Amino acid sequence: MKDRTNQILLIAFVLTLAAYLVMFVDCFSRFPIDASPLLQFLILHFHAIPMFLIQLLLFRLSKPWWWKLLPFLPMLVVGLAFLRIAEWHILGWILVLWWCAAPVIGCTLAWAAHKFYKRGDTCG
Repeated sequence: MKDRTNQILLIAFVLTLAAYLVMFVDCFSRFPIDASPLLQFLILHFHAIPMFLIQLLLFRLSKPWWWKLLPFLPMLVVGLAFLRIAEWHILGWILVLWWCAAPVIGCTLAWAAHKFYKRGDTCG
């Protein structure tokens, strides 16, 4: 049962990540960028779902504690690269924080769900 749940989490992660990448490429492949409000919302917030799923999967699979911090690595790399391109102006900071808010919320929700699950698991 545990392996099946891990497979479901992995498949859901891959599908939601693929959906996000398709939306992202579709939005930024056209210039000038003319995205609908719905697409703008999804570009800014949908990637919380893949981050939530991969974080839950890492909680289930990883034994070393530092593996649980792995989803934050892509945000750090992309964020630092963007800030380097933006020359560390305040607008660059705001855009990176805005873009990283959804994945951080997704990871935080996964941490909370894992803590809640572990607490319920020891009670029963």
